[in-house]
Amino acid sequence: MNFAIACDLEGLAGVVGFPKEGLGTTSKQYEFAKKQAVREINAAAAGLFDSNADKVYVWDNHNGSLNLDYMELDKRVDIVAGVGAKHRWPGLYDKNIDAALLLGYHPKADTYGGILSHTCSSVTYQYLKINGKSMGEIEIDAVSACRLLNAPVIFAASDDKAISQAKESLPWIKSVITKEALGRNLAVLKHPLRVVDEINETVKNAVEHLEDMQLYDVEDPVEVEMRFLRLEDAEKVYKSKTKNVELIDAFTVRFTAQSFLELY
Repeated sequence: MNFAIACDLEGLAGVVGFPKEGLGTTSKQYEFAKKQAVREINAAAAGLFDSNADKVYVWDNHNGSLNLDYMELDKRVDIVAGVGAKHRWPGLYDKNIDAALLLGYHPKADTYGGILSHTCSSVTYQYLKINGKSMGEIEIDAVSACRLLNAPVIFAASDDKAISQAKESLPWIKSVITKEALGRNLAVLKHPLRVVDEINETVKNAVEHLEDMQLYDVEDPVEVEMRFLRLEDAEKVYKSKTKNVELIDAFTVRFTAQSFLELY
């Protein structure tokens, strides 16, 4: 069996960030987050290998990639890193992936009180809707895993709000709550090392229930509604579309794409 782990940083144990900043290289928690990401990835990978995985691929997908100390990762994994891919889950389309796992993901942009909540960019979108449903990166990467890997998402680890959102769309997944969100930069934090242990055990449980896991998809063509934080971003998208585009208000555009993969 082959597995793919996608790792973001905001949803990791111990991470709350700092007001009015993202989790980039200048963040006060970036160095901690990088180390915790390695710990959580290694716990998940060990659980997969203990469950007889043949290959485990790790996709470093936070903020342009290149976040992790690869020398500290379990040496049995292969790593996907870098930018410039046409679609999500780059480099894995021909790897016969049986299932995907999401670590460090976060609540979608329009989540009240979600820790570091955003969708794709913390400085771009107020929300993103696909076929009338507000979606975050958990749903986006689950659809992408379906379309590109023919693989279900079987596990996610994040704060309680993100996991609640994940289970609305993917009720079959196994999960670990890393922290209780009290605000954008405020949480009751589960000890990071305890989270590592829970990830290891829960991932093994997810593999045991692989037959219960399902693909998550949306119906094409897709109606896309984007509400931006800045007027000029909405204007740019509106002017770039030659047809099927509507300016709902100064911040919001709506258009139709023939396929979800035109977006991701």
